Amino acid sequence: MLKSVLKLMLVCLLWTSFSTYASAQTGQNGISQEEFSDFQKKKKKKKKKKKKAAEKEADKKPFKDHLWYGAGIGLGFSAFQGTSAFGFGVSPMAGYKFTNWLSAGPRLSVFYTSQKYSGYKAVNLFDTEVGAFVRIHVFRGFFLQGEISNSWNQEPYDLGPNNTILKTSYSRFNQYAGLGYNFGRGEGGIGQEVALLYNFAIANDLNTTEQPIQYRLAFTYGF
Repeated sequence: MLKSVLKLMLVCLLWTSFSTYASAQTGQNGISQEEFSDFQKKKKKKKKKKKKAAEKEADKKPFKDHLWYGAGIGLGFSAFQGTSAFGFGVSPMAGYKFTNWLSAGPRLSVFYTSQKYSGYKAVNLFDTEVGAFVRIHVFRGFFLQGEISNSWNQEPYDLGPNNTILKTSYSRFNQYAGLGYNFGRGEGGIGQEVALLYNFAIANDLNTTEQPIQYRLAFTYGF
């Protein structure tokens, strides 16, 4: 019985000595165990923040990598009751991707038409359009597009001397809205797209016979 008591006292004495030594060491370091644990947690959080910031910085693309390019092509021919017309046009555009689903940019269109009337010399007509568009990439290759532009158009209006045809010029402010599909599915690289756009300016113009629905065919890169 006495031996057991002595052993117990010895264990308690050793434990007390160890606790005193540990406390002394902590006191020497100037921080408690809790403070040291908090310090370690803060250190880990700081490392995580730095890592996330580095990843975010790596994800940032240079300006040129946000750009995509396109060019539309128009080609047409018609003939009716002694009148024929041939037309060819190009419409380059460039877009800036603010996000993966939103982009905007300028668009230019130049269309040439050679129109011939029986008994008269051919008349050359040029239509030019400058504008800007906003495009929303909805799902895969599908997109919605809104566009405003100003166009300067030419059309024949009267007969001139020496079997010529006189032409006149006019301008119009256009407002488009429509949808389309890009066969590149908005994944970058080379693609082809088709679009249908409705021109509200033509639709509301009582003095024109033009069709307000416009069909577009274009090739893109980087969309």
